[in-house]
Order: sequence, then structure tokens, then C-alpha cells
Amino acid sequence: MATTSELSKIKSDPIKGGLDPFRRLFELTRVDLGIAISSHAVQAVFSTAVTTVAKNLVLDLILALQSRPAARVLPSRNSRGTLLGDLSTYVTLVDSYKFDIKSAIPLVELVINNAPDVEIWRGVSDLIALTNPKQLTPPTAFEKAVFDTPLRSSSASQRGIEQTHDEVDQRILEELTGRVYYDVGDFYDRYFEGKAWMNNAGDIYEESRAQYVEDRWSGWPEPSLQRPFFEWFMKFQDTVLGGLGRRYYTSANKVLRGSDADRLRRWNLDEDRSTKTLVQLAGYAREVFGSQPDRRFVPGFTICGSLMRLWVFDRSGLYSSKKFDIHEEPERFVKVIAGYALMTDAELGLNTFIKRDGNGKYIVAQGVRISLEDKPIASTKAIVCRGTTCYRGRRTDSMGWEYVVKLAWPSDKRQREGRLLKLAKERGVTGIVEWFNHEQISIDGDPDTISHLRRDMQFGTPRKLSSKSSWVHDGAESSRASRTRSLRGRSRSSLGHLIGLGISTSDTTISSSGQKERETKDLLMGVVE
Repeated sequence: MATTSELSKIKSDPIKGGLDPFRRLFELTRVDLGIAISSHAVQAVFSTAVTTVAKNLVLDLILALQSRPAARVLPSRNSRGTLLGDLSTYVTLVDSYKFDIKSAIPLVELVINNAPDVEIWRGVSDLIALTNPKQLTPPTAFEKAVFDTPLRSSSASQRGIEQTHDEVDQRILEELTGRVYYDVGDFYDRYFEGKAWMNNAGDIYEESRAQYVEDRWSGWPEPSLQRPFFEWFMKFQDTVLGGLGRRYYTSANKVLRGSDADRLRRWNLDEDRSTKTLVQLAGYAREVFGSQPDRRFVPGFTICGSLMRLWVFDRSGLYSSKKFDIHEEPERFVKVIAGYALMTDAELGLNTFIKRDGNGKYIVAQGVRISLEDKPIASTKAIVCRGTTCYRGRRTDSMGWEYVVKLAWPSDKRQREGRLLKLAKERGVTGIVEWFNHEQISIDGDPDTISHLRRDMQFGTPRKLSSKSSWVHDGAESSRASRTRSLRGRSRSSLGHLIGLGISTSDTTISSSGQKERETKDLLMGVVE
């Protein structure tokens, strides 16, 4: 779905007859190939024509689109530039042996069928996203999957009493293998620079300097054990973050609303890069996604000794900043702590496409307000997945539930489900859900895609994790024992592990203790019959 700003740009620079020369060229090619006029003419031309002819058709279309004024003002889907730059890069791809000619068929069909400008430019954006050769972000989570079916199990298979400590940790480890990126370049700049609240965070740092004495934070516990750290941190925030709308709280004995597993968050002293710390932190992010299934991503951080590392979990995996010492970089430490408390809901990863008022949750689709049931009828409790979440919906004046509203991060390597259902409706197919609306979700005017979320950062090689958790017991007897020892049974006396901090407002309790390229965040609506 185009944003209001994009719609304005498209309307101000209409295509009009700018693509007519391409349409005439396509028509001549169709006639030369002896292909009859039909709804499948484009596919027939591209299947029949030799590769050179087909490529030249695509190149002619791209060059025609490049000449349109709108291409110079519409934002890039892959960078900070414009769509013009994306199209220039695409020309290079078309001329390479890697180019899949079939990927251009949907856009050509839109042009040949004289689709509205908005749909044509959306088709351009979809094509760029589908065939982006620059790979600005890590690959999709299930790049080798067939029709987006995962090739390995995930933690979604563990629910309720099945969520034993050992089994969940092992599933999470398998789920995250090949999806973990440490020391991502420009992480801090991406999330903590150039924000509306940065001046406020700077003022908070200036006020905190009285607590920084002799190159250390005053009162910092040595050794950094669990209870002394939390006592220090709570006093620190009372002084430094007083008056802000959000506050940190300890959540060692709290369960998120909607979560069906207890959590004991224990603080790790010295294992900044240990797999055990990573999996435990991921377990908490999994719970956040489980209790808030329409969440876009989950931010978090670890403090191991005096070393701090920032994290983001999304539907493609997780990635971190470079570690830094909070004593050696006091300003960064305060700006991070204050930043999380000052961030908007969207910056914290919440789905602001779903609105809330005194009557509950709702969305607006095709100008119609659709009220959503409070709890989803289906969702997936995992990190690396499509994040499919379905709600029942109804119009304001309706007494019964009329719609199913589906939110998901579909694969960028397959046809959009919404387009297929729309086509089925147009052709009178019966026995399936009736399409009402589908669109790509935008947040604050930006496309809600993994490539956009991970923009302007440098990802290296994903970290290789062991295939089995060293702390998961072997043997049938241990397996049986683990089934009787749920997450409630984690020893509270054990030190050397991770304890979490949550962050809350006065009217909500949302954990920020941690949180693919996967895809785009899509909305699909069908009518319940």
C-alpha cells in the first residue's frame, strides 16, 4: 500500500501515455509470435519468445519507467535514494545471466492491462524487492524452502507444559542457527542517532554525570552479582530517568500477559558471547512474540560484567551491536538506557498499524473500520517464522464476526496470497475464502519490511552455533525428567546466568528484554461465510 506522501507524488506526476510506446512494442511482438489476445498473453509471449527478445522487452519497460518523473521522487525500497536508482540497478541485473525473466511478468501484465498508476508503481517496488541483487540484508530465513515451508523444526512446536527448559532451549538453538549476527556495523547509529528524542537523552546524560566519579559509575557493585546490580540500577534510574513515561522493572518472577510459561531471568556475569546466554535471551524474546504475536521486532540488551551489548530480534533472526564498556563510554550507556525509555511504540517494535481506542483494537481497510477480537484465533510462538497471526473482525455496525484478518511476513520469493485470492474472486472460483483486501503494511510512512528494518547497517557472516545445547542433558532418562521440569523449575539460587529488565508505561507492561531479510509485513482480509 502506498503511503499518503507516495500517493501524492504519483498523482502529481501521472504516467498518462508514457508507457504507450512499450505497449505498442509488446503488441507487435505478440503478433509476430502468433499469440492470440487473452488474459494469459503476457505469460505466453515470455514463454515463447527467445531470451534476447524477452529481455529487451523488460529493458524497454524499465527504461520507460525510469523516464517518468515519479521515479525520481518515489523512495527507494532498498536504500535512502529513489526508485530511479533501484531501476538503474535492475537494468544491470536484467543484462546478467542470473536474471529470471518470469519475475517481470506481473509488472508487464499491469502495464499491458492499463492498471492504475498506483498499482504499476507498486508492481515496480515489488519487482525490485523480489530481485534485489545487492542483498543489503541477510538472506531470508527459509531461502531454500518450497512455498515457504520451513525445512527444520522451530520452537513453535513447544507449547504449554511441553515448554520444558531443555526442550525449548534446544528448539530455539536449532531455530537460530545461521541467523545470528554479532557486531553489526552502524547498529548504534541506526537505532540511537537522529531521533526526535536524542536531545532529551543528551540532557539526561548531562544530569547523570554527577554519578560518574573517577572514570566509573558511583556505587557500581563489585563483583557484579544479581541482587546488588538491580539495587544499583533501580536507584540509578530513580535519579536519572525520573519523570519519564516508561520505567524499567525486574521481571524475574513475572509472566507476560498471554504467555503460558513462567520465566526466571538471571544475569550472566562474564559470558557476553556464550551460546547459553544467547539462547536464554532468545527465550525471552520468544515469549514477547508469543504474548504480542503481531509485534514487528523486539529490542533488548545484555550487561555482562560492565560490558553492554544491544540486540534486535526480528522474524529473520537476531543481530547485535558491538559491545562497549559502560564505564569507558558513560554517555553511550545513558543514551541507550534513556533511549529505550523515550522511544515511540513503533521504534520499540510494536505494530502501530493496529489501532486502539476505548472500544478495543481495530484496523482501517479500504476506508472501512474493522474491529478486531482481542485475542487472535491463530498465532505462531516462535522467532524465525512468518509470524502468521489471524484475528476475527467485524464492521462497527455488525453484530457478528464477518472477516478473518491475517497478518504475516510472507516470503519475498513467492506470489502474494492476497493477489491469488483476489484473482480467484475475479474469476468466480468458489469453495475458498472470499478476498476483501490485501496490502503491504506501512509504519510511519515506511514499508514494514525486513530489508527496511535492517537498512543502513553492515552485516557480516552469521555466527555458527553448535547443533546441540551443551547444557541440555543426554539420554532417555534425562529426556523424561526434563518433561516433568517446566520453566518453573529453574533454580533461583543459580548465579552466572541472565536476569532481565523489562520496561513499562503507566498503562501497559511490555518487556524490552530482547527481542529476517525475511519479507514484508502483509495484511490479508477474507470474508467469513
